[in-house]
Amino acid sequence: MPTLPQTSSAPPSLRAGRVLLAAVGLLAGCAGQPVSNGTSISRWTQLGAQDTISLRAVVAAADACPTAIVDGSARPLLPRSRATPPHTPARDNPAFEPGFAVVSCELDLPRSARQASIDGHAMPMPRTTPRRIVVLGDTGCRVKVPADARGDPIQDCSSPTDWPWQRIALAAARTQPDLVIHLGDYHYREYCDQPALCAPLRERGVVVGYDWAGWHADFFAPATPLLAAAAWVTVRGNHEDCDRGGEGWMRFLSPLPYQACPDQRFKTGSHSVLANNLTADAYRIDLGDKLTLVVADNAGHEDYRPATPQEVEIFARKLSALTTLPARLQASPVWLLLHRPIWYDGLDAAAPPNALQTALAGKLPANVQFVFAGHQHAFQTINFAPAADPDHYPAGRPAQVVIGASGTQLEALDPESPVYEGKVGPGGMERAQPDGRLYDGVAASSGIFLNRYSFLLLELDDSGWVGTLLDADGKTISRCRLNGERKEIACSFPGA
Repeated sequence: MPTLPQTSSAPPSLRAGRVLLAAVGLLAGCAGQPVSNGTSISRWTQLGAQDTISLRAVVAAADACPTAIVDGSARPLLPRSRATPPHTPARDNPAFEPGFAVVSCELDLPRSARQASIDGHAMPMPRTTPRRIVVLGDTGCRVKVPADARGDPIQDCSSPTDWPWQRIALAAARTQPDLVIHLGDYHYREYCDQPALCAPLRERGVVVGYDWAGWHADFFAPATPLLAAAAWVTVRGNHEDCDRGGEGWMRFLSPLPYQACPDQRFKTGSHSVLANNLTADAYRIDLGDKLTLVVADNAGHEDYRPATPQEVEIFARKLSALTTLPARLQASPVWLLLHRPIWYDGLDAAAPPNALQTALAGKLPANVQFVFAGHQHAFQTINFAPAADPDHYPAGRPAQVVIGASGTQLEALDPESPVYEGKVGPGGMERAQPDGRLYDGVAASSGIFLNRYSFLLLELDDSGWVGTLLDADGKTISRCRLNGERKEIACSFPGA
């Protein structure tokens, strides 16, 4: 894997980008002190259930929610969740009721809305048929519970090389997308309780926590240019489970009305699973008459375990928007958005089917062409031969695209990952072709695997969708072509 470029000279556009990055870094440093100046700390647009546009904003605790100007009319945003006092860890659970010294605000609009502004800033509004879509996932800086195990390395959140999410957000904004899809894991700064490991973080001023300071530093501050560039589709990641960063997810990014997370504890009997994680129903987003997105919440799914009847039944209910598509959508292309992939290298090839695989077998509509997911901190494409699994997918399995290397520490650096590169050197686990392993009993026919910080830009041309995998500075890593009829994404291998 090539070293990320560090140059002393740069064109004016790149120098300007670095100035913006520095400003964003200053914002992150002030994350714990919300400024009460009468304007929003953060604002963005996201697409949600029931075919709505949701304007969102975050304001200081003492401020009122802002008023939006929508198609010439004043429309006040309403409080989504109120500020809460700093957390007192009486129950020794920092993920439960963390302090949020801010108010989350929202205003739902019909998809027919055309223009909106908040605090004098034009809000990005979705195009009826987007032609440029940025897809990324797993962006938070990894300070992982409990930060003392061999497989729990700590990322240097103060380094734009070791944690390049700010650079990726800026590079993605420069592509001028019509839509941004985030596949989950926004918040990784959980808690750090090992003095020898944590002292260097504190010396560098790294913010850690489930509260507003942690969320602002890990997501909102670095994401600022990309939040202003386009409307977003947000997918919940397992780091947004209720026993982790779930409270922030519910306050800021969930497509559903706010619900407070219950008292759950990571890696205990009360940890988050599908049944207790406020798992949302899947919902559809129609992008014109030629593409439908289905957004599903599988954050609480323990995908490494064999299926249980309870989990299969939950998926059967939660995925009804996918498995019972109305007649008008049964011929148009559908892309499924998840956090945990259906198939990927992180699952034991010899394990029996998990609940998601079991629930989808024989139920996935024939027009689901691609599945986009994160969770694995790498870029991977997995294609299957059309007749590879006729019993479970008579119309062919969709292609699986994993985009989980947009800032969070790469799989290549994790000693417990199956694609750890510590013993083989940078790039040693990358593949230009599948290695023969089975995915739920079936081998892939083609696909690549890359251990590189990246995001995917999808562009619609006269023959369909093309993709460009870009690095943290917006330089091309790979070029891809999506073939919906064949349910295949063909991507070039770097240097080949």
